[in-house]
Amino acid sequence: MERKGTYIAFDATGVIDRVNSNLHTFQQLADWQRNYPSRFNFINMDGINFSAEHDDTLDSTMKSHMMAEMAVADNMLVIASPVTNTESPILNWQISRGVNRFHLPVIIAYAGLDEVSEQTIEDYWTWLPQKFKKYITRYSWARMAHIPLTRDKLERALKTYSAERQSYPWDATTIF
Repeated sequence: MERKGTYIAFDATGVIDRVNSNLHTFQQLADWQRNYPSRFNFINMDGINFSAEHDDTLDSTMKSHMMAEMAVADNMLVIASPVTNTESPILNWQISRGVNRFHLPVIIAYAGLDEVSEQTIEDYWTWLPQKFKKYITRYSWARMAHIPLTRDKLERALKTYSAERQSYPWDATTIF
């Protein structure tokens, strides 16, 4: 099966305050994709629905749709920021499925940082979803690259890490 782009793992439910959420980051990603279509292909950007409503009846439909998109994704992007809902069941479910079922390389992009080092993971630990904390502290199959959220770094990381080409970060704490 041909892999076709980047899956963005995100919890868009319950976003009432659009200022204190990652909505502006997703608008930035959408702008990059619109302005540089040959460089960015976020396969589920249209499917991210920012809504205050969350209905359990939508869960199975939403998860089925997410699984179908992950199945054709080449890698996964997760935004880490002070407003990331790190406890979100749907965000952590997406990360778990992307890593364990679809073996996607994960790029963790730290919003607002210009550079990332090994110390960044420790300094910004509270920004990371619970599933990442588990993968980092225990041996796991998870292969994750940590980058600052800049257009250049993201573009290079997305081109470097690919499930189709079997190009993965070394481990859960790879700095790119």
